[in-house]
Amino acid sequence: MARCSICYTVIAEGEAPKSCPDCQVEYHLSCWDEIGGCGSYGCKRAAVAQKPPVPVVVGAGWGDAKECPSCGGHIGASMLVCGCGARFPWADPMTRAEYNAWIEKERAVKTSRTALIWMFIFSLIGFTAPVVGPIAGVYAYKKRKQMQATGGTYLAMGYGSAAIGGCYLVLILAITLGA
Repeated sequence: MARCSICYTVIAEGEAPKSCPDCQVEYHLSCWDEIGGCGSYGCKRAAVAQKPPVPVVVGAGWGDAKECPSCGGHIGASMLVCGCGARFPWADPMTRAEYNAWIEKERAVKTSRTALIWMFIFSLIGFTAPVVGPIAGVYAYKKRKQMQATGGTYLAMGYGSAAIGGCYLVLILAITLGA
C-alpha cells in the first residue's frame, strides 16, 4: 500500500500510481499533474516555479506626475516630498483642502506633544506638581483620540504627570498636617 508523496493519502489499489523516473517516488497521477512534476526536493524532475509577470509601474493609474497641493508644481507620482519642502502622508494625489487639513492635524498633534512634555517636566518639580499634574491628566484625557497615532508615550506622560502630582499632593498634605 503506497502513499502519495504530495498529498500523503493512500494510493488506491485499482489506481495506477505515477512514479518519478529519476527518484522512483510514487504519486497520484492527478497530484503529479497538479504540481507539474516530482515533489521531492532536489530531484531533477521536481516542479519548477514560473517567473511572475513583470510588475506594473507604480502610479500608472493616474500618470507619472501629480500636482503638489502646497506649491502647485508637478512632482513624481510616488513622491512623498516636494522640492518646496511639502511632505505628504501617502503617495495618492491630495487636494489643497485635504493637504491643509492634514497639516493642521499634524500641527495640533505636535502642539499637544509639546504641551504634555512640558507638563510632565513641571510635574517632576515638587511645588508645581500638585497643580500641573491634574491639569496634565485632564489634558491627556481630552486629547487621547488625537494622540492615538503617537504610540501612547505622550498619553502616558500626561497620566503619569497626574499620578506624580497626586503623590506630591499626598506628601505635602502629610507634611503639613504633621502625619
